[in-house]
Amino acid sequence: MDVFNALNFPIQLVVLDIISLIAAAGLGYYAARMFFHLRWGRLEKGWRLMTFGAVVLAVGYAFITAEDAFLAYSIYYMAADYVGTIMSSIGIALIMLGIRAQYLEWTRRVVSVRARK
Repeated sequence: MDVFNALNFPIQLVVLDIISLIAAAGLGYYAARMFFHLRWGRLEKGWRLMTFGAVVLAVGYAFITAEDAFLAYSIYYMAADYVGTIMSSIGIALIMLGIRAQYLEWTRRVVSVRARK
């Protein structure tokens, strides 16, 4: 406890960073496992984009979490912030494109099923 006080780290921020980093690592882990299943052709294009986007988002979030370890507005802080923000934004965009592709696939299937009836 005294180590964190000597470094002027708020303990709440450290606990929140550890919990959120574990959650982001879990997201990245399961997305990566799903991505390896996709390599064998088990899922469609939308799922590939979503899982790759989740991995990129988790890595970007790790950079954003790591920035708290550096002095505010130092070169390392700014680099971690920029890299994390860019990677997180790319991950969110990939997830959105994957959801859109999957939605279009599902609506196409529903239309083809209705046309058969």
